[in-house]
Amino acid sequence: MISSSDFDKVCRLAKLSISEADKDRFLDKLNSIFNWIDQLQKIDTSSVEEIRTYNDVSTPERTDTPCLSNTRQEVLSNTKNKKFDMFCVPKIVE
Repeated sequence: MISSSDFDKVCRLAKLSISEADKDRFLDKLNSIFNWIDQLQKIDTSSVEEIRTYNDVSTPERTDTPCLSNTRQEVLSNTKNKKFDMFCVPKIVE
């Protein structure tokens, strides 16, 4: 079971703003999921053999051959936002 204060802490850490009405609904659903997980953990699976599904076939690899690539000018010709021969993007760190 997750308490209301723990739920508030997780929402604050995840920067989620949830109204009080939605908080109660989400808290109930989350606790029902945790109860379901607790029920699953109580099942005795000691007599169940582990299933391993994998293929013995190896993954084909392509050969690493050099090829011509685009030049900086060709790549930058596709954008309007460039500065000093580089892409200009919005600032994302405050």
